[in-house]
Amino acid sequence: EWLEHKGYKTKLQQRENGTMVAAKAGSANRFGYIAAHLSIIVICVGGLLDSGVPLKVAIWATGKTPVSGSEISSGIPDSSRLGVSNPSYRANLLLPEGETSRVAVLNTDAGLLIQDLPFEITLKEFRIDFYSTGMPKLFASDVEVFDPETNDRFTSTIEVNKPLIYKGVTVYQSSFDDGGTRLALKGIPLTGDKDFRVDLDGVVGSSADLTKINQPYKIEFAGFKAINVEQMPVDNTPEATQEALNSKDQLKPFQDNLASVLGPGVKGNQKTRPTNIGPAITYKLRDEAGQAREFHNYMLPVSLDGGRYYLMGVRNSPAEAFKYLRLPVDENGQIDGVMRLRAALQNETVRRAAAQRFAQQAFGGRAETADLVGSVAESASRALERFAGVNSELAGLTAIAQFIEQTVPEAEREKATDVIIRLLQGAMWEVYQLSREGANLPKAQPDEVHGRFVQDAQIALSDLGLYGAPMMFQLDQFNEVKASVFQLAKAPGQWVVYLGCLFLVIGVFSMFYIRERRAFFWVAPEGEGSKVLMGFSTTRKTLDFEKEFEQFVNELNSRARKDAATLAHGVKGEAV
Repeated sequence: EWLEHKGYKTKLQQRENGTMVAAKAGSANRFGYIAAHLSIIVICVGGLLDSGVPLKVAIWATGKTPVSGSEISSGIPDSSRLGVSNPSYRANLLLPEGETSRVAVLNTDAGLLIQDLPFEITLKEFRIDFYSTGMPKLFASDVEVFDPETNDRFTSTIEVNKPLIYKGVTVYQSSFDDGGTRLALKGIPLTGDKDFRVDLDGVVGSSADLTKINQPYKIEFAGFKAINVEQMPVDNTPEATQEALNSKDQLKPFQDNLASVLGPGVKGNQKTRPTNIGPAITYKLRDEAGQAREFHNYMLPVSLDGGRYYLMGVRNSPAEAFKYLRLPVDENGQIDGVMRLRAALQNETVRRAAAQRFAQQAFGGRAETADLVGSVAESASRALERFAGVNSELAGLTAIAQFIEQTVPEAEREKATDVIIRLLQGAMWEVYQLSREGANLPKAQPDEVHGRFVQDAQIALSDLGLYGAPMMFQLDQFNEVKASVFQLAKAPGQWVVYLGCLFLVIGVFSMFYIRERRAFFWVAPEGEGSKVLMGFSTTRKTLDFEKEFEQFVNELNSRARKDAATLAHGVKGEAV
């Protein structure tokens, strides 16, 4: 009775020389172990329900066949569609503004499957805010949902970590993309002696044939971003550019100028700040053999090293980083000045006239220098010709450097370099003047602004051969169309996982806070009374267990003393 009052279950066993009383409390502790281990199984079952296994089983059972990307354009057959009764899936949906969809796309190892949805979803508006660093701060989608079964229609806003849940399908805001922005481009030739513009319209995600403008390429409009925030130098001074121009190694190919000026291209010891450098377009030019080169051109000029430049990026494969060609702006902030200079440089008549002007201004006016004028004019004309790459695979400063290495002894190359550079720069200034005269523009004054422009243009034209395209496309206008990327999940195993988590919590708390204790009492006759031996055991020894043991010893001894006092001739009981 004493043990049962303390919550112990007892069992008696009579033996020859005494009685064994066994008691146990905290049996529920074993259910903690059962619940904890069962939770692992339940969670695994829930995870299995939300994995790709049910989808593969459904594909195998119903005979569905995934389609590849090239087959989608011809239509989706019924054998590649999954019905709304599909119990588990995780699909993606790219939805441009103003458009409606009732299907999503499932990616499998063998291709794509189309998943029918139990409702229609329309993207009314996509909203996005940015931090000063250019990282998205908030992007949200205002959608309208229509249920064709009940004809119910309602609106909702889907944000990151705030999904829409309807009919067992959870719609998450995954990311965002371009939804087919309409572009107006200007095609600018990079070869030949004509400077003109070609209008070209396109839509992001589409392609166009350029044979109509006599170019054996196919242009693919790959992407558009209206906001491009990059880490740009805070102090844009012209020292670096001027130092490069004055260097003894200035006849090296100026490939560093084409290297990326964004991200890693900014020197590590320079102070930078996030700067929005405006809209940019990405496109590919694919030749007749199927080889493609990717281009990334900015719409607006960017301030760098004390000057303003249009950045035109290029790379040969997606694994590479873009390298940017810097095209300096003219006094009107446009690209026209450097393009006029490029076209004039390709004109033989202009080159000879510019060389003659340079020689006449430098050494003319005296009869004794007549022969010198002719010689200087011829040398300047040849320098311009080599720089322009006439009848040669090389152009720019690379071609001149190769000429010096092949014709000038090594001991005299430094002196020859200085002479040729002076001839080239002087003649290039006259080419610039003639290009302005051809466009009915006033004569350029020999000041710092025009001088820097000619120097920057000379570097840009030297690197033009590295751009690898006969024509460059500059973004003129755009009508942006945003798109939301949703992830749609039907996860019946979610609640099974929650149930497993509940079992896990119950099991852990049961194992920690329900202690199984066992007590054994051996009661043997001794004189007119009994002698009691007590033992305690537990699965985990704690301070509470020690206190409980002491409490049992004290209570048992107290009872023994009371019983001994009531006996007239009794023997004192002892508990050990």
